[in-house]
Amino acid sequence: MIRVEHVCVVHEVLPDGDRGRGTAIDKRPVDGPVAVGPLGPAGDTVCDTRHHGGRFRAVYVVSDEDAAVVEAELGRTPAVGWMGENLRVSGLSMSQVLLGERWKVGDCELGFTEPRVPCQTFARWAQRITGWPDTGSWVKRFAALGRPGGMCEVLVPGEVRAGDQIRVLHRPTHGLTLAEAFGAMPAEKAAALLDTYAPEDIQPDILRRARAAADRLS
Repeated sequence: MIRVEHVCVVHEVLPDGDRGRGTAIDKRPVDGPVAVGPLGPAGDTVCDTRHHGGRFRAVYVVSDEDAAVVEAELGRTPAVGWMGENLRVSGLSMSQVLLGERWKVGDCELGFTEPRVPCQTFARWAQRITGWPDTGSWVKRFAALGRPGGMCEVLVPGEVRAGDQIRVLHRPTHGLTLAEAFGAMPAEKAAALLDTYAPEDIQPDILRRARAAADRLS
């Protein structure tokens, strides 16, 4: 059974190095039902709108199973929400979720669009809360673990809360998982993804990489 363990939104916008803008990566669990609209949960925010948020990155989902692997690498277990997730779920590794897979979560319907891509903001945050010694090495270590979690678009808005059971509504036939999309995308699955969806319904970075991978077949 897959279920929601926690719903998280931004606790505080924090300074992010010397970049001149803040970061909303400090997410923490909240009680009660949370409304989720096209751009994400109520009470959440996005500071870097170039790289975060929007249609294809409205909700970030992490599982307990994957967080445990990442935390073992850190040697610490930070509080839920430390990865910047909106939903912390249990019952599976997110790496086996397919691009385009649809979930019913509370009253919402979510569609998975891409794996989370680690950035230097995440590395600085990991260093701040865990004491990881080097931000550059953390991006590499996190990527090597292959447990990035998944970004979603909100197909049907609604409310979610801790304890909601999750129902998988649809798994596409192309077979391309979040883990494969995070790493070296298999050419055949990339081509199948492109055949399954219109270009405007594929997250732009994934569309670019899928086209490059599919070109290897020619």
